[in-house]
Amino acid sequence: MKKIGLLCLALVLALGTLGVGYAMWSDEVIIEGTVDTGTLRLGIVKAKLEELVQDKDVATVDLSFESSIAPWECDTPVNAEEFAYEKLVVALNNTFPCLWVDIAFYVGSVGTIPVHITGINITDPSKELTWVWEDEPPRTPCGGYFYHTGDPDKEPVITVSIGGSVCTQLHWCDWVKADLMIHVEQPAKQNYEYQFEVKVIGEQWAE
Repeated sequence: MKKIGLLCLALVLALGTLGVGYAMWSDEVIIEGTVDTGTLRLGIVKAKLEELVQDKDVATVDLSFESSIAPWECDTPVNAEEFAYEKLVVALNNTFPCLWVDIAFYVGSVGTIPVHITGINITDPSKELTWVWEDEPPRTPCGGYFYHTGDPDKEPVITVSIGGSVCTQLHWCDWVKADLMIHVEQPAKQNYEYQFEVKVIGEQWAE
C-alpha cells in the first residue's frame, strides 16, 4: 500500500513537470506591422506636335490630357506635364483628305512596381468613328484605322501608325517616347473636327 502511494506521488510530480515544460513552449507571440504591396501606375507625361503636312494651311492640331494619375516628380522628359495622365486627347481641326500629322508622346511610370507596357487603346469619345486594328500590339510599329460607324464597307477615314513604347519595361521615373503617325483619308469630311483618345496599358513586370 505504501508503495502504491509513493508511485502515485511520483506520477503527480511527473505530470506537474510536464505541464511546466508545455507552458514554456506554448507561449503566444504577437507580431504587428504594415505590409506595403506597392503601386502600379503608368501614364502619359508629355505630348507634342512633331510635324503637320498640308497644302491648304487651314488645319490645326490640339493636344490635351484627361484623368490625372499621380504627380510627375521626375526630371525627364524635359518640359513634361505636372502630372501623369491616363489619356491623351488628339483633336484634328479643319481636316481634309491627305492631311499628315506626326505626334510624339511620352509614357512614364509613377508607381513603385515595375511595369510592362502591353498595349494601347484608341477610341473616339463621340462614337462617330470606330477603331479597328490591322497590326495589334505588341507588334511595333502597330496600327489600324478609324471608319465611320455604321459603314458596312469600313472605308478608312483616318489611319494611324504607332511606333515605340509597346513591350517596354519601366521602373519608377523611367519613360519612353512613342509616335502617332496620322493620315486623313479620302472619306473624311472637309473642314471638320475629328477627335480621339489614346490610353497606354501596362501590367506588373516580374523578372
